[in-house]
Amino acid sequence: MLSLVKTDNLLPVSYKSMVDEIAEYYPVLDKASEAFHKTQSQFMDNTLTLSAPTEIRNARQILAEINKSRMAMEEASFSVARKKVELERKIKKLEQETDIYEKQLLEIDIREAQLHISNIMGSVQGAIRKIHNYTIQYKQILSKLGKEELTEGDFEKDEARYHVMKVFEQALFAARSRNGIIDEGNHIYFYQIGINGAVAQLEVTEYLKVEQSLLKDGKVPSHEMQLKWLEALGKKYSNHSFEYAEKRGIILLNDKSLHIKEGGNGCVKNNL
Repeated sequence: MLSLVKTDNLLPVSYKSMVDEIAEYYPVLDKASEAFHKTQSQFMDNTLTLSAPTEIRNARQILAEINKSRMAMEEASFSVARKKVELERKIKKLEQETDIYEKQLLEIDIREAQLHISNIMGSVQGAIRKIHNYTIQYKQILSKLGKEELTEGDFEKDEARYHVMKVFEQALFAARSRNGIIDEGNHIYFYQIGINGAVAQLEVTEYLKVEQSLLKDGKVPSHEMQLKWLEALGKKYSNHSFEYAEKRGIILLNDKSLHIKEGGNGCVKNNL
């Protein structure tokens, strides 16, 4: 806001009343805007970003989001540190400067540096709130799974279940818009993870029949019902991926290639 007020003499006279009104109310706007120094709301983070059908895949996404925000904060910290040094140098130089025009330029540079630092710190604060929210969600997932930590082995061992649930989720969405028929893309997906497409079509058809029956009775199919259906399919078909991989001479999960804890002799193995 400071930059706008300082340049209002460059604006047409008709804008002066608008600038004055903005300047008068801006402290309220500035305080309110502190709540929005982040890319999206908690609702979007917790529903759209964390949209996987399995807990562990959501936990993995949480760690990816935290890592991305952490790296951005680290870069911001260097930027702020650099600008603070530049700011101190400009202030010291201003104290010693005698040329009126150089002093004016230095004053502009100082205001600009202060503004940049303020904007960066606003973004950092938003990132901290975002990371804190994701931290709470990660702890919630661990609590639901009854675990104190998740290892790479946990993530890898749960992948087959995740992909079964994900492909059936996508197939169901496609079938709802295609008169009950699964689309070609998801049939390819089923084949790649070792599930027969005709069997998958039957599973989706039977589920849609249950939904239609509920709707005819004036009832609303719940989101929980769909999730339980996906979870049941995840348990039912997870082994198909391992069997398909074995037939192709592939080891679907190689324990020897997993992360090794320092001081350990092998990979960490946790059963889900």
